[in-house]
Amino acid sequence: MISSMTGYAREESLTSFGSITIELRSINQRYLETYFRLADDFRSFEPQFREILTKKLSRGKVEIQLRFARATETSSNISFNSTLAQQLIEIHAKASNLLGSDRSLSASELMRFPNVITSQELDQEALKADVLDAFTKVVDDLILNRQAEGSRIQTMILTRLDLMDKLVKQAKLQRPDTAQKLKDKLLNKINDLKLEFDNGRLEQEIVIHSQRVDIEEELDRLNSHITEMISVFKRKEPVGRRLDFLTQELNRETNTLGSKAQDAILTNIAVELKVLIEQIREQIQNIE
Repeated sequence: MISSMTGYAREESLTSFGSITIELRSINQRYLETYFRLADDFRSFEPQFREILTKKLSRGKVEIQLRFARATETSSNISFNSTLAQQLIEIHAKASNLLGSDRSLSASELMRFPNVITSQELDQEALKADVLDAFTKVVDDLILNRQAEGSRIQTMILTRLDLMDKLVKQAKLQRPDTAQKLKDKLLNKINDLKLEFDNGRLEQEIVIHSQRVDIEEELDRLNSHITEMISVFKRKEPVGRRLDFLTQELNRETNTLGSKAQDAILTNIAVELKVLIEQIREQIQNIE
């Protein structure tokens, strides 16, 4: 199934220690990149989180945020370091005296200094199973979200591929007229210049020039790339890079088609193809 690289998922898990909230956001990125914002008590889980993500995702920039709110019965395990607090008050008083200030250190400012207020560390081993289960679930939810977006993108791309297929068929119907139009164009020029010409030589020149501007190969390759791109959507593995390559090939053949176009109809077909290819390319940038 096609997956987008854009997605969001949120999971909240209640444990005996408190509430764990995990949020994942992902956007498109050429490779898999992970950015963690974890509550201090959970930083040691980062390698395990990263391993889970690496197994389940292949591309995208993923931001992981984990917040933790202690349960009431555990949040009381807080201690006040009065010795450190007294030292900080004395240092602040000396600094204020040097600066000629009579401002004292407020209680809220004092409490923000590291280690003035400390809490009992969580038993991470006891939490481990709950944390990893919650993280695995939120990653699975993210994958489902990305797949839903991928399905929408797939529909948009297939619609445009169908339009491209119709344009290629239209160009193939137009192709037999090219040689005759070229012959008429050369005859008109010769008549305008009132030149004498050899019918055999004229036919030979028309054949040579027709081969130079013939678009059969380009149309065949366009048709082949369109067919392959449609089949790629049936694969189970990530296909973003393959689709990107095929889009480049479609663009290359369309450019050649446009340069060989000998009439307004083929020129317009080439322009319409390029517009559709660009729309497809923009969507493919977000496919895993």
